[in-house]
Amino acid sequence: MVLPDTRVTLLQRLHDGRDSSAWTEFCAIYERAIYSIARRHGLQDADAREVSQEVLLTLSRRIHRFDPQLDGRFRAWLSVIAHNATIDLLRKNRKHQAKNGVSPSKLEASNRAEAGEGDAQPPDLSPRQGPAPLNRNEQSRIFDQEARREQFLWAAEQTRRGISETTWLAFWQTTIEEQSCEQVASQLGITVGAVYVARCRTLAKIKQLVEPFRESGE
Repeated sequence: MVLPDTRVTLLQRLHDGRDSSAWTEFCAIYERAIYSIARRHGLQDADAREVSQEVLLTLSRRIHRFDPQLDGRFRAWLSVIAHNATIDLLRKNRKHQAKNGVSPSKLEASNRAEAGEGDAQPPDLSPRQGPAPLNRNEQSRIFDQEARREQFLWAAEQTRRGISETTWLAFWQTTIEEQSCEQVASQLGITVGAVYVARCRTLAKIKQLVEPFRESGE
């Protein structure tokens, strides 16, 4: 398999089952994104965690098959795996509910909604009904957003460990909290120029850490 972009270095490392640090980095970012998608489908915490573990296990078996030339972007490919695992568990729950008195018509309507067919909405199968399941297109978009967010948070945390608290606060307060450089400089007791330098250097470190997760065309 040819990997056409140097930014998929992490995927190359994942092919080596002995590279535990690669899997640690991957799980730190994508496990939370998978969990979030499962929750958006209406799964409870325990079920969403089960889906996350199932997806990661499936990925460990299939990662060697991924080819960006055939499968497209990795996040979209992973989103499909997450979607299928979530739907499988939802259907398993539906079957359990059917055995406990849910009508076949409601069960079928729910399955159609989960699969993203038409505008069907899942009926009320229990007193504690969750949000309507996402169709694949919507899930792919949301999963991409969640993954990018987790990438940033992971990289930011890694960066924070290697810089001073003042440098971190200068970055966080101006970039995330959107305070002015003058205001932050006054709060931290440093010059405005030092705030600019801290922000730029910290952002550069974060971008460097995120780079291996970027995909072709981004």
